[in-house]
Amino acid sequence: MTAAPAEHGATRPPGPVLELDRLSIATPDRTLVHDCTLSVAAGEAVGLVGESGSGKTLSVRAVAGLLPAHFSTGGEIRILGQDIAAMPARELRELRSRRLGMVFQTPRAHLNPLRTIGDFLTEALVTVAGVSRSAALARAADLLDEVGIPDPARRLRQFPAELSGGLLQRVMIAATLAMDPEILLADEITTALDVTTQEEVMAVIGDLRRHRELSLLFITHDLALAGAVCDRVAVMREGRIVETLHAATMRQDAREAYTRVLMSAALDAAPVVDPGDAAAAAPAASGSAAGPAPVLTVSGLRKTFRVRSAHGGGRETLVAVDNVDLELHAGGSLGIVGESGSGKSTTARIICGLEHADAGTVTVEGADWSRPARGGAERRTRAKTMQMVFQDPYQSLDRRQTVRQCLAEAVRVHRRSDPPEAVASRIAELAKQVHLDPALLDARPRGLSGGQRQRVAIARALAADPRILVLDEAVSALDVTTQVEILTLLDGIRRDTGVALLMITHDLTVIRRLCDHVVVMRSGAIEESGPSEQILDDPQAEYTRVLLDSIPREGWRPRRRRPSRTAAIPTVTQIHTIPDLEE
Repeated sequence: MTAAPAEHGATRPPGPVLELDRLSIATPDRTLVHDCTLSVAAGEAVGLVGESGSGKTLSVRAVAGLLPAHFSTGGEIRILGQDIAAMPARELRELRSRRLGMVFQTPRAHLNPLRTIGDFLTEALVTVAGVSRSAALARAADLLDEVGIPDPARRLRQFPAELSGGLLQRVMIAATLAMDPEILLADEITTALDVTTQEEVMAVIGDLRRHRELSLLFITHDLALAGAVCDRVAVMREGRIVETLHAATMRQDAREAYTRVLMSAALDAAPVVDPGDAAAAAPAASGSAAGPAPVLTVSGLRKTFRVRSAHGGGRETLVAVDNVDLELHAGGSLGIVGESGSGKSTTARIICGLEHADAGTVTVEGADWSRPARGGAERRTRAKTMQMVFQDPYQSLDRRQTVRQCLAEAVRVHRRSDPPEAVASRIAELAKQVHLDPALLDARPRGLSGGQRQRVAIARALAADPRILVLDEAVSALDVTTQVEILTLLDGIRRDTGVALLMITHDLTVIRRLCDHVVVMRSGAIEESGPSEQILDDPQAEYTRVLLDSIPREGWRPRRRRPSRTAAIPTVTQIHTIPDLEE
């Protein structure tokens, strides 16, 4: 069944689908967005690019009606030619619920942990569109398949805690597309996705744009991706749009120095670490027989989980990690890269003691960490040796604490006998070590940018003076310039302190910029491993070549690697003509 564009466009007024006309957004204290003017035509994709704090997310939240109550707006926002400020509340709700879709950056924060994925995907179809439960479930399964989620029947029965961040982001995209919106507001939707999934999802959205005239406002910090999937790109800085460029010629047409800085960080992907300097600064990492004994050795690691079966109430075995071996030396940096579900985060959690392996050994500085820690003293010893930095610092930091209180708590755990003045001195030292402005020590997480929060999370981990720092997607949610700053910071810390870095990431450009060695994982097993330069420049495994081919770059376009069924999925209107499977 093919969804014709006319189904959406028959009553669509001429002109842009979305218009921002001199939009301003302010709090009682200051103006955050200044005279923002932007339009999105039917079937057009416009990228809104800028660093964290530039105002791009605030602008799109104003369109969706999601600004806090104390924020005020000026100018006009028009959707399908209608000024939303002049619309009755009921009509505006109808317009936003049926013709506007929004996907957020942090899917876990927007999903009810007590409801299944199926409940989440079918709620709007049943309550707003009036679709039967069975037809809504069938459409939900189709949509999960379209955004690249395998085994959709099982996923519909799972809860958010059972899915990875990348899978949850695809669930959010599927849920937004369920109501056949005419414009999709996508706020950093690819930051939690590996490169192959990112390519698949953007190709899906590209198919939907062609088949249903879906318009797209794509908020991102990745200028390379925006240039590849959008028709035009607007660059935002400090609440203002500084220039708007045609995506195909933006490198040649860019006039603003700020735009050229973003392009340099995103499109050139120059390594932060000079390979010669890195080799001299640290011993070899994974797989090396030379040099001193490794600080971390993993051998024959295996982990399985019992997961819900696709049908019925039974359970079946999922192999998450399968026979993984790796080594990490003092001062070295080892990257584990792979798609969502490849087992890389599970491997990291086992190494840190947050999960326990079914088989295999984890040896840290000669001590066997394969068994759980026995008692508080051993847990503190292990925590002092190894610390972990997570992907989302806002979720891992206590929102009630100031930065100073957060760091003080971490210092006192590991230096119980230190007097208050020694704790204060250590806090100042940590702030300096991660290049955090001392003026921010009395701020709370909500008052910090994403990059500042991640610096706090790194400082908290360094409070233990660890020998190993495990970073689980620690820079994936950051804009490109902040990402480069954090990676440069981490490289400087390992050089200065000799701490070993274990970087878990889906981003091969992060590996190139920071890691000496890389392990490529797929479906729980290692595909290949070796020096980063060798693996990235001359990969031997076909899977690694696919990962490299999926990285956005000049002249790149996303393409489907699975058969496309987008045009065959019935729209909400067509679903009402399908016989109910339960009747």
